[in-house]
Amino acid sequence: MIVFRIAVSIFALLLIGFGVVLTISPIPFGIVLVILGFLLFVSAAPAEVRWLRKRWRWFDRMMHRLEDRLPEWIAKRLRASDYDHDKEDGVEPETGRRALRR
Repeated sequence: MIVFRIAVSIFALLLIGFGVVLTISPIPFGIVLVILGFLLFVSAAPAEVRWLRKRWRWFDRMMHRLEDRLPEWIAKRLRASDYDHDKEDGVEPETGRRALRR
């Protein structure tokens, strides 16, 4: 099982790397590869994404914004990689989603 997670993580990082390179091409197909690679990486290695979120607060803020806008099945994976999601103000405990501020 651990070998499979490592293989998927490496594949996801390769997708992200190739996607970044292909993004500058005339047909920006690289953006799709970056998104797919990131989703694979989040599902295979949530502890590493949690470490990135702790280290780079801008990345954590971006992930929180995506959690509010993405479909629930993707947002659930992002919430699994969050290190302090329940401690934030305005988080609804039953759903884990942030309450709308008015």
